[in-house]
Amino acid sequence: MWFKNLQLYRITSGEITPEQLEEALSLHSLQQCMQMEMQSRGWLPPRGEKENFVHLFGRHMLIAFGVEKKLLPASVINQHAKDRIIQIEQQQGYKPGKKQIRDIKESVLIELLPRAFTQRRTTYVWIDPKEKWLVIDTANTNKADELLETLFQSVDNFTLEPLDTKTSPSAAMTRWLSGDEPPSIFTIDRDCELQGMEDEKTTVRYTHHTLEAAETLRHIKTGKKVTKLAMTWANKISFVLHDNLQLRRIAPLDILKESAETTEELFDSDFAIMTGELSQLLPDMVDALGGEDK
Repeated sequence: MWFKNLQLYRITSGEITPEQLEEALSLHSLQQCMQMEMQSRGWLPPRGEKENFVHLFGRHMLIAFGVEKKLLPASVINQHAKDRIIQIEQQQGYKPGKKQIRDIKESVLIELLPRAFTQRRTTYVWIDPKEKWLVIDTANTNKADELLETLFQSVDNFTLEPLDTKTSPSAAMTRWLSGDEPPSIFTIDRDCELQGMEDEKTTVRYTHHTLEAAETLRHIKTGKKVTKLAMTWANKISFVLHDNLQLRRIAPLDILKESAETTEELFDSDFAIMTGELSQLLPDMVDALGGEDK
């Protein structure tokens, strides 16, 4: 139950208890797509075998957002529509006009929708009401926006702002690869991306490559800035910091895991360890970037 990616938000207003959140989410649960629906979205129990919409450990809450989507590729619709257009052309003796073609495609879509397969996607959210963190496990900003839109529809008087720091991640990462040392609790790993400032945005990537100061500084002096940098925190968690303040490729390193005999115990143990460690990593990261810009 470790998050792979972190999109970070601050809770700016609204106090909500686990009981209030449970009630609010249960009223907007994910429903199966109706025959003529392309997509359905709503909340799911984060533990599939349990009915609760809020998983609680101490003050930390875990919720799950679900999207069910019909799989109906445009190529399939176009092929069926093409066959229908040819058939109609033979019947009426001339090619259908633009409006008729549009109507044919809409008719084909309506016919195919009930037979389309559905795919479900689940995205998890960690909420720390005491420290005002809301963290989404996704690297896709569109998926995060979709989740937050549903959250605001579900929960009243609840507002968020993306985390912002006084020093931009790109400026800090560029400085660290120019000779300045990051805070001692962080170490720099072997993956990095530098991007030029010109229109073409020339990009240099290092993968599993020791980052030599002289080599990276040469690129920085030509006007490139660091947009991604692999790092490790406290010899416990590795990640890649991006210039938009996302943390991706989260991986725990040699963190002691409590023994768990059941899947339920393992889930609880992982969530407890993850929230405990990330609750320390995030303030350290904010401090490394000059503090929070409020």
